Amino acid sequence: MEKPLSLSLRYSANLRGDIALLPRLFTFIQRLNPAEGPGTLILDLGNACDSAAPHCRQTGGRSMLIALDAMGYHAANIDGALDPHNRRRVDEQVTMALVDGANDWRYRLPTLEDTGIRLALRPNSAPARLQICLAPDERTRLESNVLFLRDVHAGQVGAASVDLRRSPRLTDSAIHIMPPDTPPNSSIAGAIEFIESEARLFHSRSASNRRGESDALTHND
Repeated sequence: MEKPLSLSLRYSANLRGDIALLPRLFTFIQRLNPAEGPGTLILDLGNACDSAAPHCRQTGGRSMLIALDAMGYHAANIDGALDPHNRRRVDEQVTMALVDGANDWRYRLPTLEDTGIRLALRPNSAPARLQICLAPDERTRLESNVLFLRDVHAGQVGAASVDLRRSPRLTDSAIHIMPPDTPPNSSIAGAIEFIESEARLFHSRSASNRRGESDALTHND
């Protein structure tokens, strides 16, 4: 019997700047997804940062994306999250794909010889074996070759599996709730500490530069 070619997805959404949650979330994703490989994607469906979180304000929304990149995420929905300056900066700082209204991402499985997989905010006419919408939906479903993913909250991880052998077929979907006793991953915890310290340093330098410019203007007057 021909073995199905499966694509496994794990995804988060609505983290809203809760950077302290990420070391535990990484452990949970790893437990749900012990065998990473070319048929596995880790995604974020948006609202990763929130201006109420100091590190988000200090970095213009880049901090959570840098952390997700350190966790091995493949793509994130950043629609409306970054101004052009911070979009350019985060592009230089991460390797994961940044998807918004103007930018899709094409992912190719080595075993697929056709047009592969396209991730976008919404369905489009571009050819692809499978399209994955990174804007969260009310439920996980596959319509024709378009996969919609159900919205999740912080502390939850969505999962879906798709058989890609011929016409795409949704074989499994679930929402997993992270147990409260999930231990943090020490490597990610260290990365988070570094990101937060860099955010504070960046903010301090920016504030100092602004004061210097203000003093210079006052002196010139």
